[in-house]
Amino acid sequence: MSIKYFSYGSNMSASYLRRFRNVETSWSAVGKLKDYQFVMNMPGPNFVEPGFGNIIRCKGSAVEGMLHKISEDDFKRIVASEGEDYSVEEIIVETSSKTELSKTLIYKSELSELKTSRRYLKLIVQAARENKLSTQYINELSGKASVYYPIISEFYSIVVYFWVKSRARKIK
Repeated sequence: MSIKYFSYGSNMSASYLRRFRNVETSWSAVGKLKDYQFVMNMPGPNFVEPGFGNIIRCKGSAVEGMLHKISEDDFKRIVASEGEDYSVEEIIVETSSKTELSKTLIYKSELSELKTSRRYLKLIVQAARENKLSTQYINELSGKASVYYPIISEFYSIVVYFWVKSRARKIK
């Protein structure tokens, strides 16, 4: 059985899902989630990765992302790799041809916007460009505040890579 999963951060990239989360998409489409806003309000583990992407309700705003069709097991793998502080929500996503009922993950946070790492911001912007999201939205993403610490940031990106891979492998 398959489900439709709306992704709005690094998971927008089908190649990222495959390489880092061991998830295969059977198809993907650009989608828009109305009355939500993309924010960096999920706290990271330290000052090198201070914040990660999330969505919050915000009347009149919209989040662009990717709607992926994936297996239920792959969705479980995504949930396991993201962590227990997310809730799975059913949402309505608009594509170029129709509206689709899908699932997404929303982090439970009362925090406002945090800075993110340059590494993570680069992943998100690259995924947005790869999927041809709107120029306006890509510019919004590119304008997010980020941090970079030479050598420490490179080391930590390797740590994050292996941490995500290990969590994704727990569900097979």
